[in-house]
This record gives sequence, C-alpha cells and structure tokens, in this order.
Amino acid sequence: MNDSHQALIQDMADSLFADLAARSAGKEAKGNIWAEIEALSLHDLLVGQEAGGFGGSWKDAGVVFHAAGRHGLAIPVGETILARSWLSRMGVVLPSGPVGFILAEGMGGRQAHPHSPGDRRSLVLERRHWTLLSAEDGEIIASGRMTLDVDALHFEAALLRSCQIAGAMEGMLGLSVEHVIARVQFGKPLARLQAVQQQLAVLAEECAAVACASASACQAATYGDARFEIAAAKWRANRAAAISVDIAHQVHGAIGFTREYPLHRFSLQALKWRGEHGSEQYWAQWIGRFTLAARPIPLWHWLTARSDRLLEAEREALK
Repeated sequence: MNDSHQALIQDMADSLFADLAARSAGKEAKGNIWAEIEALSLHDLLVGQEAGGFGGSWKDAGVVFHAAGRHGLAIPVGETILARSWLSRMGVVLPSGPVGFILAEGMGGRQAHPHSPGDRRSLVLERRHWTLLSAEDGEIIASGRMTLDVDALHFEAALLRSCQIAGAMEGMLGLSVEHVIARVQFGKPLARLQAVQQQLAVLAEECAAVACASASACQAATYGDARFEIAAAKWRANRAAAISVDIAHQVHGAIGFTREYPLHRFSLQALKWRGEHGSEQYWAQWIGRFTLAARPIPLWHWLTARSDRLLEAEREALK
C-alpha cells in the first residue's frame, strides 16, 4: 500500500479520534465510543482479510497509533489492535470490545496495559499458554496453548509504544506553542522570549526525531525483520519522552499541572509508555549487542545496507 493509502487512514483516524477524545474527556459512555471504532474496522487493522479483518500493514498501524497518541485518546485502541492480531494469528475467535494485554517476563519485567474503565478483556500471554480474562473480576474467559514467540510480541508492543510516544509528544508541542502565543508576560507574548523559543525548538527537534524513528521502524516491520529499527525507535522515544515532558511543563508553568488543563493527558501517558516494553538502558544494550554480533563490515556500511534492502523490498511490494 502506498503513501496515499496511509494519508487516507490518517485523515480518517484524525477526524474520528479528535471527536472521540473530546467526548471521552467529557466522560461520555465508552461503549458508544468503541462502537464507532469498530464500525471503521480499526480494531481489526492488523487482522488478515482472510480472517475477516482490515488486512492492514504496520505502516497503516503506525499512522493510527501515532494519531491516538497525538489526540490524547484515553481508549485502548492500539492495545486492542495488537491483542486481536495476536489472537487471530493463533486461530482464536476474537472477542468483542476493547482488549488490554499483559506479556510474559522479558525486557525488564512483566509488561502490561493497565485496565481502564473501557477495558472488557485482558489477554495474558505467557511463553507456553495464553489466557483471556475478564477485566472486571479476573474470571477466565478462554485459554489455550501459546503458538507465538513472546519475544517477538515484545518488539511489536515496543513499536506500539514508540508510535504512541511520538504522537503524545506532538500533542505536547501543539499545546505548548498555543500557550506561549496566547500568554502575555512583561508586556509581550511568551513566544517572543528567546529562552522560550530555544526550548520549543528543542521540543520540535525531539518530536521530529521520534516521529521519523517510529515511522522507519513501522516501514521495516512491514517488509521484514525490524528488530534493530524497533529497538532504535524505542530507545529514541524513551530518551525524548522525558526531555519533552520537562520542556512542555516548563513553558506552561503552573497551569500545566492542573487537572483541568489537557497537558497531563499527553505528558503522563508519554512517561508511562516510556517505562513499558524496554527501558532506555535495556534498548541501548540490546542495540550494542545486536550490532556487534551482526556486522562483518564497517558500521556505516552495515546500516546503509539495511536501509537499501528495506527500500528495495518496498519498491518490489509496490510494483
């Protein structure tokens, strides 16, 4: 699928998520909101068409995950997309409604999506079996033998978080720019102060870096082995999240910490996602070990060779 296809998905996701985020913040019933997501088959984005799903790629999913983060959507869209794709790949009949997930030990410990009021199911994936639980009482709904590689699922979950962090950072940047333009101090807008301009420039740079890294990893995941690209994206997203949250709250001042102001919808989520599916240290060490073990030639040649193979695979797919 070409870039125009992803543009259409982005337009659809932006339109829907902007509306849903506003209504969700107003505490409208989550059930009604989720029905609109299912009506567009977004929950089955990564489920193959042969199984009745959308049949999308990781490039498609990256667009949706980024958009959900950018709009501060407090609904587990990305988590459900992944959980349903994993169940589908194991030949399991898919449950209705939102699904959170918990992955087995790895990448620094047990990794979970905490329950939200909209969750109905939680998928627990261990190395030898899986269990689908009720989010309300922990009752077992279904279980079976695990046929997927849990380590590979950790990489997919890490890529989800990278895309979501990229979106949340963009949301923080947008709010920060709006605030410094509107806020007047010492007789002039904050946006005219050089120190503020410098901070926003750093925030914009961090946003661009994470957006590019996560998009590159989604591209790699669409066409083949993307472990290195995912590791690099999650490391970069983890590093940028802390920097971006600090800057966004600094330029907002005290108002950024109030419950009524929407900044916390992005900053708290970014920090939470930063701590899930591999820390900055974990991914730095993984990248170092992988690179030293895999490259028989100078590092730059090895990196460009990976990029060249990816571009060639994309060109072949688009023919």
